[in-house]
Amino acid sequence: MIKQPHILCSPQDISKIVLLPGDPERAKLIAQKYLKKSILVASNREFVTYTGYYSAIKITVTSTGIGSPSTAIATEELINLGVKILIRVGTCGGALKKEIKVGSVIIPTASIREEGTTKEYMPPEFPAVANYKVIQALEQSAKNQKFPYYVGINRTHDAFYGKSSNFKRWGQLYLNPRMKKWDYPLLSSEMECAPLFLISTMRNVLSGAVLAVNYNPEPLDQIVKNQFRFSIPGTHLNTKKARISVDRAIRTALGAIEILKPLL
Repeated sequence: MIKQPHILCSPQDISKIVLLPGDPERAKLIAQKYLKKSILVASNREFVTYTGYYSAIKITVTSTGIGSPSTAIATEELINLGVKILIRVGTCGGALKKEIKVGSVIIPTASIREEGTTKEYMPPEFPAVANYKVIQALEQSAKNQKFPYYVGINRTHDAFYGKSSNFKRWGQLYLNPRMKKWDYPLLSSEMECAPLFLISTMRNVLSGAVLAVNYNPEPLDQIVKNQFRFSIPGTHLNTKKARISVDRAIRTALGAIEILKPLL
């Protein structure tokens, strides 16, 4: 098989399990800090790929860049090369519930498809869901390491600087007297999970995600009630608390790989 046209990898370059950070620098961080004998196997545009070992398990790390189109490209091309398990290691800014603090990790069970890429694959009614085995492994890993973690629904969207009304509509049930006290499971918002989950489901491979909470809470219930000022999502990338959160997300994913190893 020739190299894939965007990630520029061949089957011999990669493992059966791949971690997918958005940021190329996070791919480099994972490879150099957490993996042994890691090598840079390809670098093209936003797609940077390293392969190394964690607990004697061969692991590849490929960055997807920001957004759903490039994530779909990386997902498709990695599956073309024989990958069996894909885990996104990303960030989500501030969580959408006030109790979820910086330093926590979120493990999405599914993602709202508020982006354009997956609509070119399937009608909007078709769900984008993570694989339950990957969810369970990530949850067990976070529990084993005593990290604060939350499991629920994520929202994937396209425009970081888009209109806040697009975001606020997902909290309208908080204005309904019958529903306002429901334990609504929408926990986070980011830009890459939906295509990963949908394409993996369609192509019969396992996928999941763990998201670092790297900003103060942005509680959706208070936002839609005008009790919390919100314009665009907040994000911190280089504060101490943000770095702790990213480290926990990475280690949660690596611990899950050890649990998932028998499936490879």
